[in-house]
Amino acid sequence: MPRVLQVILILAILLFCVLIGGFFGIQFSQRHHGGASDAIFGQQQKKIHEVFSIISALYVDEVDGGELVDSGIEGMTQALDPHTTYLKADQVSVSNSEFQGNFEGIGIEFDIVHDTLLVVTPLAGGPSETAGIKAGDRIVAIDTLSAIGLSPMDVLNRLRGKKGSVVTLKIYRPYTSRNFTVDIVRDKIPTYSVDAFFMLDDITGYIRMSRFVATTAHEFRAAMEKLLEQGMQKLIVDVRGNPGGYLDQAVEVADEFLGEGQLIVYTKSRNGGPDEMRYSATSGGLFEGREVMVLADRGSASAAEILAGALQDNERAMIVGELTFGKGLVQRQFDLDDGSAVRLTIARYFTPSGRRIQRDFSPGSEGREQYYLESHESRDGEKLFSEAGSLEVDSDIEGITVFRPSQELFKSSGGIVPNFWVVEPSINEFYSTLLTMGVLDETALMIIDDPSSSVRGFDEDVDGFIDTYAENERAERYLREICSEKEIVFNEKQFADEKESILSSIKSRIARQLFGINAQIRVLAEESDKMLHFAHDYIRRDAA
Repeated sequence: MPRVLQVILILAILLFCVLIGGFFGIQFSQRHHGGASDAIFGQQQKKIHEVFSIISALYVDEVDGGELVDSGIEGMTQALDPHTTYLKADQVSVSNSEFQGNFEGIGIEFDIVHDTLLVVTPLAGGPSETAGIKAGDRIVAIDTLSAIGLSPMDVLNRLRGKKGSVVTLKIYRPYTSRNFTVDIVRDKIPTYSVDAFFMLDDITGYIRMSRFVATTAHEFRAAMEKLLEQGMQKLIVDVRGNPGGYLDQAVEVADEFLGEGQLIVYTKSRNGGPDEMRYSATSGGLFEGREVMVLADRGSASAAEILAGALQDNERAMIVGELTFGKGLVQRQFDLDDGSAVRLTIARYFTPSGRRIQRDFSPGSEGREQYYLESHESRDGEKLFSEAGSLEVDSDIEGITVFRPSQELFKSSGGIVPNFWVVEPSINEFYSTLLTMGVLDETALMIIDDPSSSVRGFDEDVDGFIDTYAENERAERYLREICSEKEIVFNEKQFADEKESILSSIKSRIARQLFGINAQIRVLAEESDKMLHFAHDYIRRDAA
């Protein structure tokens, strides 16, 4: 490496350390009166400089100083918690676009652990969720090319693409030890966050939010106003699979239900000061004093947990579903001069009653891998309650078991513990194969393309379609044809066991292709969403 370039690179790393010192070291020194703290910080800076200088000057091959610096910063962030990250310049713009702009892809949140591409959560309503991708799945290959060792930017470049194009993923599902391949059709990833809203009956409204973006509170208020015009007196808010997003949007949504001065959430930091905040409700919420329930599951995280916790602690809502993800760390993004950024955890969220939302984790890359795996395993209600004893609640909904968990039993679990924990049986292997192989979507498309199908008669009549459409024999015939073409063994027993759900899922996909995601969710809400059915029955318990 030329001497001049070496000097420049060393100056670059020095500048980075100065920036970090400006953000953290100087503040730390001032808060702790300098002295020994300054000396320790200086020693660590010197150590970094020395190692960088040695590698740059003497490593057997020429090194890229920029990549070396990036790797060093990534190593530092990975030694901390699972949500502290380093974003390169191109990643910063991509990350911002996910909450502010438009893009087309497969719709997943992901992490890279030990060179393994891990699905954190499929975005609600996105192509990956439709294809049956689940939190905890590992993407082994993308379009026959290995996904092992890819950088986050490499992953984005491969997964994003033109709407309608197909990407083939090889998946390993660790908790079932299954390997399978799935074709996912890229689509426009919605920039909106309220996926659906409609009346479940003459007095009960339903709103589903897939995440908290810059426009969520505005979208939510608009949906509520339309439902109030239709006579809504009770409301079910659905944040299942919602990975979170902007804190201020969760606070504004919670404010619609809470009275003036009621605490929504507060934060605690290491050093106090401006990083410790308290957020309280204002007056004039659209739904103060009326009954509300919240649906949440193991995929509900961060801002979704803040909303659920605020309403639960203020006794404004009962939570129905599963123990939530347990992501209660506050990140602040520090933008660096080259366009990159460090997203650093600076505080923890707590619910109004003082419950810690963040669940336990072990630092380092191995801890990160276990953290995401446990997000599935530790939220397995059937296993938890079989070990803890029966706390079963009577329910008229066939196929589910409902428990009233003890808050004391789960006080150290992190996340939001539901008032009613709904345990639904896992789908069988045949149904899972139909999802991951895209059979249900192809079946829906074939029905729509069939000129003899009655589906064509509904045109724009979404209500008529939802209320009356039924072509189960046609759907089953196409389903069998596609399975034969894809050489999928048609398991008669497993099909019979899941027939009602499979046919409902096909109908919901027809609805989506014809009328959009709101119609798809309406079909599922009416026909097969048992967790929602339980909440609906409960909230209607006093109705005449």
